[in-house]
Amino acid sequence: MVVVLCLVPFLAFGFTETELGSLELETVRAEAKYGTASLPQVIGRVVTIVLSLMALIAIVIIIVAGFQWMTSGGSEDKIKAAKKLMGSAMVGLIIIIFAYAVAKFIIDKLVVVTA
Repeated sequence: MVVVLCLVPFLAFGFTETELGSLELETVRAEAKYGTASLPQVIGRVVTIVLSLMALIAIVIIIVAGFQWMTSGGSEDKIKAAKKLMGSAMVGLIIIIFAYAVAKFIIDKLVVVTA
């Protein structure tokens, strides 16, 4: 069924193989910059994605700690636990931000050196 749906445009418009070859798929690939990244760029993107996810998790932990603090009902033990969690998440977020800065600097230098 899927094959038939894929062939409908060719049957309806009567494209031939030579006309399809003239679409210059290589030009489309080059315009989209598909497959043109170097190894340091790919590693940099992966590191950026991982650190971004870690920062998102740290922010969620900060929000959870704030929610725990707000719903503690004045209990000193719950407030202390929420403050500890929030402080730990803040330290983690700061470490992630510095790790991102260092990784970005190193990857940028590697891209320049290998280019």
